[in-house]
Amino acid sequence: MGAKVSLTMYADNEPAAATAARAAYNEIAAWDLALSDYLPDSEICALSTKAQHATAVRPRLAKALQMSIEFNHSSNGVFDCALGQLTKVWRAAFREQRMPSDASVQWAFDHSGLSHVTWDEATHSVAFDGQEIQLDFGAIGQGLAADAAMQVLRSHHISCALIDISGDILASDAPPQSNGWVVRVEPEFASEQVREVKLSNQALCVSGDRGQPGRIDGKILSHILNPKNGYPIGWPRQSVVIAQDATTADAIATIACIMSVDELKAFEQKYPRVHISIERLPEQDDAH
Repeated sequence: MGAKVSLTMYADNEPAAATAARAAYNEIAAWDLALSDYLPDSEICALSTKAQHATAVRPRLAKALQMSIEFNHSSNGVFDCALGQLTKVWRAAFREQRMPSDASVQWAFDHSGLSHVTWDEATHSVAFDGQEIQLDFGAIGQGLAADAAMQVLRSHHISCALIDISGDILASDAPPQSNGWVVRVEPEFASEQVREVKLSNQALCVSGDRGQPGRIDGKILSHILNPKNGYPIGWPRQSVVIAQDATTADAIATIACIMSVDELKAFEQKYPRVHISIERLPEQDDAH
């Protein structure tokens, strides 16, 4: 995942805090080793070479696949963890600041998507219908790691903590003499104001392009890909999602950036305990 991680916690003493923090960081590192497509020895990188036949995966990858498939179904395919080939094409395009050819995007599109993946929940085994299929958990991995790390902190009797993984934030109990952790949400657009949100046993995830826009031929393009066509989404947008867990917030933040407003209004009915807000350019007057 290659993400910056910070932990803030209240503990009885410094040694207890250090022990708990070390365990939480180790848990996040274990998720990185399972899900990162930047690490050549990660589990998903190794999987690409051997999953033409049903291959059993370890518990962390199994959970990532199961949760991703559930969000894929609930979003009617908008959330997709099997876009690895498309991710490679657009990363190279942004790095070289040159548009990829239509042919290269089409090839990657034809070799992307969960339609190429068979998952057996009972045996925790996965199979691809070709060796070119690659997984990409960039839209859910940080949330999964944050939730797991918080469980580790609780096992060390740390009940008041804040985990921040590159802006994906998970809070447990509020700090002493307060009713929540105060989190600042930076706006995507200059016309918007900084917001402060209080979190208690909640997660907040922001998805958008403020921190990682791509620029090609002088034009700014989103790093968020639309799995329906293989190209970056065509509208600047930032989503802010508050949920009971970081995995849900992380996944829905990406979904909210891709869906149209009408699609999102229907989708959010499936998650009544999740708060979704969207920022878009002023001329897009159907923002909510």
